[in-house]
Amino acid sequence: MDKVTIFGAGHVGATTAFYLALSATLEIALVDVAEGRATGIAMDIAQAMPYTGSGSRLVGGTDPGLAEGSDLVVVTAGFPRTPGMSRLDLTARNAPIVTDIARKVAAGSPSAVLVNVTNPVDEMTFMAWEASGFDERRVAGMAGVLDTSRFMYFLDRLASKPPRDVNAMVLGTHGDEMVPLTETSTVGGRPLSGEVDADVLGRVVERTRDGGAEIVSYMKTGSAYYAPAVSIGTMALAILGDTGRVLPVSAYLKGEYGISDMFLGVPAKLGRDGVLEVVELPLSLGELSALEAAATGVGARLAEARKAGSDESD
Repeated sequence: MDKVTIFGAGHVGATTAFYLALSATLEIALVDVAEGRATGIAMDIAQAMPYTGSGSRLVGGTDPGLAEGSDLVVVTAGFPRTPGMSRLDLTARNAPIVTDIARKVAAGSPSAVLVNVTNPVDEMTFMAWEASGFDERRVAGMAGVLDTSRFMYFLDRLASKPPRDVNAMVLGTHGDEMVPLTETSTVGGRPLSGEVDADVLGRVVERTRDGGAEIVSYMKTGSAYYAPAVSIGTMALAILGDTGRVLPVSAYLKGEYGISDMFLGVPAKLGRDGVLEVVELPLSLGELSALEAAATGVGARLAEARKAGSDESD
């Protein structure tokens, strides 16, 4: 039975555990710093299993040692971005959490694949990789799967293009620099840009970029967790099942798309070893330019974060 550990038993982590427990027979560990939270959630999910036919077994607690021997580790722990907080501020708050978890994962689960969800995703995934010492292909970030799900949702709602007819993808970062592939994506086998009115497609892209913020505006004190959980689960099942499924993930680039030495949202084939291959799509010049701009932003923020860390240590 494969073992999955999820660090962070907030809404996203807990819902991910529930989705995975229903989707496959797994050993699942939930780890959270809040005393009793992960234990209670794991027990609640486990008590739901008898009616589902799933043989998944769950444990929870505060001890990172629960992750020992994991095949897959998912990191959702960290602080959310609040109004007025810059990405650099968020990086400063979450970097110590993510790097500490990554080191503990490397010590107890040296063969695991590590999937980071904590924001800002690309920057945190890079830091998790450095801290873990893992091969770069065994570390990936989740963002593009969620953004692509939202992209397809809005194509359905605003342009009447149901997901079953759409082959679409969102690359780049999880935020203003995301790159919905409006020219490379297709509907019914034809280019999306030729099948959807430009004004409508513009609204689809805008709503996709603002998808998370829109949900926050309604919930007031919380953020999305069902769609993120299914997106994490989709990545996890592709990895554990060794399916080779191509999904948009934050992967380490070594010259693909002309970008190197960073994690960025790109199409990747997933399997038991993590990122089996970065898939290079024939992007349009506009899409490629947008992806390069996203890479520039990530690179600048990583440099700023490193400088800030160096200044604090002086």
